[in-house]
Amino acid sequence: MRDRSSFRGGANYRRNALIVGAMLFMALVMFLLDTQGVLATVRAYLTNSLTPLVSAVYGINAQAGDFVAGSHDLQRVIQERDALRKENSDLKAQILRIPKIEIENMRLREQLRIEKSHPWQLIGADISVQTLTDGRRIALVSAGSSSGIKVGMAVISRYQSSPPALIGVVSVVNTDSASVTLIDDYSSIISVQAYHGTSIVRGILHGSLQVNGVLQMSEIERDAEVVAGDSVVTAGLTRLYGPSLPNAAIPADIPVGIAKSAYVDGRSKAVDVQPYINPELVHYVWIIHNDTK
Repeated sequence: MRDRSSFRGGANYRRNALIVGAMLFMALVMFLLDTQGVLATVRAYLTNSLTPLVSAVYGINAQAGDFVAGSHDLQRVIQERDALRKENSDLKAQILRIPKIEIENMRLREQLRIEKSHPWQLIGADISVQTLTDGRRIALVSAGSSSGIKVGMAVISRYQSSPPALIGVVSVVNTDSASVTLIDDYSSIISVQAYHGTSIVRGILHGSLQVNGVLQMSEIERDAEVVAGDSVVTAGLTRLYGPSLPNAAIPADIPVGIAKSAYVDGRSKAVDVQPYINPELVHYVWIIHNDTK
C-alpha cells in the first residue's frame, strides 16, 4: 500500500509543473502577440491611463515636500520676527536711556565747573517732593546720611543763566533722603551780606509769606549804603542767628540774589532781595558737603 505522504508530494509536484508550464505558455503567447504589434494598442491605453495617476502621485509628493519646507521656512520667519522684536525693544530702551545719560553727564560737568570755581565739595541730588502750602517751602532730596549729608548744610542750584545760588538749608536727615528748608520758607533765617562797591553790609535774610518770591534783608545799620543792583551773598554766620539750625554749616559768599530796593525800617534799614533762583522751579540741587578742599 502506497504511503499517503508520497501521494501528496506527487500531487504538489504536478500542480507546480502545470503552473510553470502555463506561465511559460502565456509568456510565449505575449511575446508572439507583441512581435505582431497586437499589444501596442493595449500598451498605449495603459500608458494614457496610468500617466495622470503617476503625475498625481508625484504632485502629492511635491506638495508634501513643499509643505515640510514651508513649515521650516515659517519657523525660521517666526524666529527672525521674535529676534527683530527683541532687538527693537532693546533699541527703544537704549533710546530712552540716552536722554537720561546726557542729563547726568550735563549735571556732572556743571558740578565740576562749580567745584573748580569755588572751594566747595558737592553732592548732587534730585528733588523728589516739594511742600508749598501755608507758607511752608520744604523740599525732599534724594541724598541722606549714607551720602554724608548733615543738618545745616547749604543747598545750591542753577537755573538757566543764574550763578550757582543758595536755595535752602538741610533741616532733617534720613538714611537716603533729607528735607531742605527753602530760603522762601517763612521760618528761614540766613546771615547775608551785600556788596556795595568796596563796602560790605551785613544783615539777616528772612523767608516770606508773600508769593512774589521777594525776600527781606533786615537788621542793617541805618546809615549803611545799599542800593538796587547790589549783590547779596551768604555771610557764613547763620549758626549765630538760626536757633533751629545750631549746626548750620553755610559757607560765606554763596550767591543769594540782587537788592531791589532799600528803605528805613524803624531804627534800622531793610532791603528787598530778589533771589537769583526761584526754589520752586528747581528739580536738581547740589549740597555743599564742605568748603575746605
